[in-house]
Amino acid sequence: MKSPRLYVPVSALLAACLLAASLAHAQSTLFRARLSEVPVTPQTYRTITGVGEVFATLSGSTLSLSGTYEGMSSTPTAAHVHNAPKAMNGPPIGAIEVTPATSGEVSGSLELNDEQVAALQNEELYIVIHSENNPGGELRGWLLPRDM
Repeated sequence: MKSPRLYVPVSALLAACLLAASLAHAQSTLFRARLSEVPVTPQTYRTITGVGEVFATLSGSTLSLSGTYEGMSSTPTAAHVHNAPKAMNGPPIGAIEVTPATSGEVSGSLELNDEQVAALQNEELYIVIHSENNPGGELRGWLLPRDM
């Protein structure tokens, strides 16, 4: 008789853990940006090189980013997340870390407000890596939803 009493609380605990894990998983959304050469002006068209990729996870209002890039024309000076529709320029909303080399890594974490979360969900946030040769930005890519 003692076995059934123990079975009920353990089953309830297991069900609660599975539900919590399911809810936590549902609250995280994954994004990916392909970084490519995007000239800001006609004068920079010939000086921009490189490619990269950034993966991002939105958990609640926290956006965590990490990725790599290679083949830039000069050393990166900064990396930011910007807000604007595709093919448009917009203001930076936060800085992320970038390796000071022509190939390396980007990473960071930003707390987004409700408007920025909506912009991310509407595919209006993008990554820019600025460089010595191209201070307006050498590599750029919009954060788009990706499948699990």
